[in-house]
Amino acid sequence: MATTENVKYVYQLPFSERSEFCKIMNQNDKWEELAGIWMKYDVLTIQSLRKEKNPTDELLTLWGHHNHTITELFVLLSRMQHYQSMVPLLGFVDQKFHPLLYNGEGNLQNIPRNQLVNRNIKDLKIGIQNFNQRVSPQQSINKILNQPMAQLAISPSNSNNLLATLPVGPPALSPSQNIISGKKINKSSLPRTETSLPHASYNELAIATNEWNQHNILGRGGFGTVYRGVWKNTDVAIKRLRQKGSNSDEAYMLQLQQSLQEIKILNSRAHENILPLYAYSFGGEAPCLVYQLMKNGSLEAKLLLKDKTRPLTWIQRHEIAKGIARGLQYLHTIGEKPLIHGDIKSANILLDTNFEPKIGDFGLAREGPERDSMTVSKIYGTRPYLPEEFLLNKKLSTKIDTYSYGIVLFEMATGLPAYDNSRPEKKYLLEVIDAWEEKDLPLLMDKKAGDKDKLVYGNLITLGKLCTHRLAQNRPEMEFIFRKLNDL
Repeated sequence: MATTENVKYVYQLPFSERSEFCKIMNQNDKWEELAGIWMKYDVLTIQSLRKEKNPTDELLTLWGHHNHTITELFVLLSRMQHYQSMVPLLGFVDQKFHPLLYNGEGNLQNIPRNQLVNRNIKDLKIGIQNFNQRVSPQQSINKILNQPMAQLAISPSNSNNLLATLPVGPPALSPSQNIISGKKINKSSLPRTETSLPHASYNELAIATNEWNQHNILGRGGFGTVYRGVWKNTDVAIKRLRQKGSNSDEAYMLQLQQSLQEIKILNSRAHENILPLYAYSFGGEAPCLVYQLMKNGSLEAKLLLKDKTRPLTWIQRHEIAKGIARGLQYLHTIGEKPLIHGDIKSANILLDTNFEPKIGDFGLAREGPERDSMTVSKIYGTRPYLPEEFLLNKKLSTKIDTYSYGIVLFEMATGLPAYDNSRPEKKYLLEVIDAWEEKDLPLLMDKKAGDKDKLVYGNLITLGKLCTHRLAQNRPEMEFIFRKLNDL
């Protein structure tokens, strides 16, 4: 779950700021100058973008494929001298770069003052108080402006590093599900599938969380905040969406639409390895979803020892891998058409008291084709967990989940994150695995898991390689993977 402090990449830019930026750049087609002159895209690419309803948004998605940061975009805009478009990005850029905006402060006279406040900025003035070294503001500005792109970690537009393309549009819903065109949602407007789920009042959820006490916060994200609570004498996790603001109607509607998608799926696909949804709340100060509390947190937190508890044993990792596979094969086979989760990653695998895994976060899930794949209009998910056929050709199939699951197996085997910018060369975990010869792979074993039952490591690596095969048709079905793990 991203906070302002760790929003670094273009793909992480929150919906409201991204929308504001796009609105500015779409005026007078300023995005064309940004794309052609500063991002070095060719004429054919720009012509293709012109056909899009929101060309700036498509440009950000395209550029975000290559690990570009918000700071890089901020620097390019300063060189372009388009200062108004830098304002929405200001809160996500290190303060040492802020003078780039105020270097053109004459251009800011027409920007409403309220756009320059509430950006989590400690000091908006130019002065040496913003820097560690003793230099004048203008010297600092010139130093940054004259710095080579390489020193700013700006890579050319054909680079290929981290991407986690967030949805720029809501998941496809049928007419009967598209019920949020108005500004208020109430229980009576929900489709029949959803109304079988209990409705909780906003007030009782406020009481359950001790009036949204900050000590009960489990995590934050662009969608809102998750709180620990006790509701109906039951331990729960309550996701409270961000409240609608005057400038965030689109973001608010997107959040609602994804929440309705999640309600529909979780209420119709109950399974022991799918996160249980207990209730929903619409009509209060903010929409809320009530889930079963997973007392052992996320698989990601466990593997990286974020909770400072005992590491997972090899047997626990084997059982977790089996549980995830069981849940995925269920999603892929239970309906007339397979349900593709689309964002399988260790952060979305939650562990209950007995370390039984539950697949969560179904906001991006959608039905897929019965066979082979289909082409979709938008890329969504988290880049280190996504295969090439989806990133490059937008081919959607159940094999996307299989690939993502394979990356999770590598995480469990090695204890390493799926993407790590601090690794000198191989940023992606898959690149690390592929770079090692078979005989040397045991050196990557997560020693925190101990020596007992360490044969599990080899099983996880072997199955991970099957699941992450470059060709989708050569990846196994999740039912096969579950049977393999069940037989071991």
